[in-house]
Amino acid sequence: MTTFATIFMNNILPAFLVMAAGVILDRCLHVDKRTLSRTAIYVLTPCLVFSSIVQSTVDPGQFGSMIVFVLVLTGLLVVLALGVAKVLGWSRTMSDALVLSTAFLNAGNYGLPIILFSFGEEGLALATVLFVGSNFSCNSLAAFFAARSNGGGRKALLSVLRLPAPYAFALAMGLRLLQLQVPGPILQPVALIGRATVPVLLMMLGLQLSQTRVTRRVGQVAVGVVLRLVVGAVVGVGLALAMGLEGLARNVAITEAATPTAVSSALMAIEFESDADYVTSVIFCSTLFSAVTLTILLSFLA
Repeated sequence: MTTFATIFMNNILPAFLVMAAGVILDRCLHVDKRTLSRTAIYVLTPCLVFSSIVQSTVDPGQFGSMIVFVLVLTGLLVVLALGVAKVLGWSRTMSDALVLSTAFLNAGNYGLPIILFSFGEEGLALATVLFVGSNFSCNSLAAFFAARSNGGGRKALLSVLRLPAPYAFALAMGLRLLQLQVPGPILQPVALIGRATVPVLLMMLGLQLSQTRVTRRVGQVAVGVVLRLVVGAVVGVGLALAMGLEGLARNVAITEAATPTAVSSALMAIEFESDADYVTSVIFCSTLFSAVTLTILLSFLA
C-alpha cells in the first residue's frame, strides 16, 4: 500500500466513517441537533480542553504559540478574503460570506479527530489550545462579519463570554503555571467526559452536512473552497515558518490551517441572515475535498 493510501486509511477515513454515522442518525432517527450541539459546547468541549491541558507535558510556551498562530492566521485570511472579494467585484453580503467561508477553520469537529489520528495525544493537547483560539474568533469576529449589515455585531460579540471553553482553558493554564495537581477523583471523570468529545463532534458534523443545501453557484463556491483548503494551507505554512514553529507544534498548526470551513460559520450566517446557502455550500464541498488535500498534506508532514 502506498504512503498516500496508508495515510488516508489511517488518518482521514476514520473521521469520515464517524461523520457517516452522524448522517445516518439524521436520516433514520432525526436526532435533536440543538441538544447534541449544546452538550458538546457546554459539557464535552470544556472537559476536553481542561483535561488535555492539565495532563499534557507540552511546554507552556507552545500553548501560547498556538493561540498566536490561529489568531494571526485568522486575521490574514480575513484580509485576503476581503481583497479577493473586492477584486472580483462581489457585494458586501458576498464579501462577508467569503470571509465566513475561508477565514474560520473547523478546528473542532474535524481538526481535533484528524490531529488525534495523525499525531496522538500530545498533538491533541496542542490542537485543543488552537481550537480554543479558533472558537473565540468564530464567536466574535465571525459573528461581526455575519451581523454587521444589520447592526447586530455588538450583541453577537458578547455571546463569547457565555462559552465555557475559554474559562476551562484559563483555569487549566493557571493550574499548570502554579504547578498545582488536580485531585484524581475530579480529574478522572472530567477526562472521561472529555474523551467523548471527538466522536460527538464528528457526528455533529455529519448531522450538519446531512442537512446542508448546496447552492449552484459553482464558480463562487470554488473560490471559497480553494481559499480555505489550498491558500489557507499555504498561509499556514508561511506563518509557521515565520513564527519559528518546529516539530509537533508546526505539524499541528499547519494541519489545522488546512482544515475545512468551520460549521459555526454557517450558524452565524443563519442567525444574522447573511448568505447562509453560500457558506453551507463551501462547508460541504471543503469537507469533502479535504479528504484529498489533507491526505496530500499529511504525506509531506509525515
